[in-house]
Amino acid sequence: MFADLHCHPILKSFGKNNFQPSRSAENEANLFHHKPLNWWNKLLENWLTLTPYRQSDLYAAFLSQSKLLGLAVYAPERDFFVGKLDVPIIENLITDFGTQWIEKIQDPATSYYEGLKDQFQFLDVLDGQITTIKGKPFQYKIINNKTDLEQLIQSPNNRVIGLFYTVEGGHNLFKFVETQALSSDTIEPDSIDYIKSKSPVYLTLAHHFFNQLTGHCISLPDSLQELRPQKFGSNLGLLPQGEWLIDSLLSRENGPRILIDVKHMNPRARNTYYQKLEQLAAQGDFVPIVFSHGGCNGMASFDNPVVTSGLFQAKEIGFYDDEIIRLIQSKGIFGLNMDERVMSSEEALDATKHITCAKKRYTATSKLIWNHVEHMVRLTVPLGLDPWMQICIGSDYDGIINPVNGFWTLEYLPRFSDYFKIHLSDFLKQNPAMSCGHSVAQIMKQINHFNLTNFMINHYSNNESVRA
Repeated sequence: MFADLHCHPILKSFGKNNFQPSRSAENEANLFHHKPLNWWNKLLENWLTLTPYRQSDLYAAFLSQSKLLGLAVYAPERDFFVGKLDVPIIENLITDFGTQWIEKIQDPATSYYEGLKDQFQFLDVLDGQITTIKGKPFQYKIINNKTDLEQLIQSPNNRVIGLFYTVEGGHNLFKFVETQALSSDTIEPDSIDYIKSKSPVYLTLAHHFFNQLTGHCISLPDSLQELRPQKFGSNLGLLPQGEWLIDSLLSRENGPRILIDVKHMNPRARNTYYQKLEQLAAQGDFVPIVFSHGGCNGMASFDNPVVTSGLFQAKEIGFYDDEIIRLIQSKGIFGLNMDERVMSSEEALDATKHITCAKKRYTATSKLIWNHVEHMVRLTVPLGLDPWMQICIGSDYDGIINPVNGFWTLEYLPRFSDYFKIHLSDFLKQNPAMSCGHSVAQIMKQINHFNLTNFMINHYSNNESVRA
């Protein structure tokens, strides 16, 4: 069994069939719609880093025994599709969103908040409904609370895929938001109540562009900044409206608590958020840190950015060593991204590109992900911490990522697990004290699914859904 903290099964379905969900798996507007990878898909991914194939469709989840997925609901930012070289056909080749949706995103009259609600409605229509594939019934079930989750885990039916909601980007709560200047834009008045009614486990406050809430990290390479400028606001901290939103989401007085995901927030904003968590902890309210889909950056801290490992992207969008310690201490959750560009330095990635033997290549590419786990373990175990309980998969599949070679979609998670287990076994043979008393089999179970499901149960235990 596998569980994924963060992926995007809806993004390549929502814009199809005139934005209407379909019960037929043959229709692209169905989340179970599945096409096996072919040589052309792999060629595009290897040569041009284009991935116009589905990575997190629910039939691929079934094939890998992925039973629980964190579905990120997200109205794509207009800035991705408006700028120099706006060609919907090419943009559709890159994203597979469908030209109809891309043109709607480009329309300045399109509201982010209404787009977000449209996606929730799209997903709710087929919640619990049957999709027939090869004569057998499949369905997805929206997980709203602890009871839903426990029933899913206990059910022997592996053709039911559990989806829990997450929201990626605070811009989703605005009708319109200025991204290239400070403005008086404010979130929609009813957005907090609406979001809480949908019971997402977490909201990722920042995303790729400035959103009048918080400073963000640069996520696109310098070569693309002329086409899609991201830099405005990237040096700002947490703004007053962002602090208010955090307080509103964490509060239990206005509905269930929604955790804050710090992915995409810049270090200045993250540190302000950590100070807020320390104040809550002093009052006896302990909030776990969520880092939903990323990796380490191999630097000691934001204030002391000395490189402690050259295996990673030494950029602030990754987690610093002091943040890793803080997350483990908070009993938080760290989702391992499957994007090779996010999870590796250019040198470490290039070293895998010329290996022709598939087995050797997959050993090398899986190690790009394993390196992050080893780094976290070596950093925290000597401090008396047990990091094995806080790490899970946060693939970001279908989030316009270039997946690690050999592990292109959810369907390939069992293969990834097999190679990951080899690295884990070798590491613990040489460093038995680093196991924290866990066996290899236990650790694999924890990272593959138990850590996430346990985190969810603990989170939901005092956070029952307000949904009917």
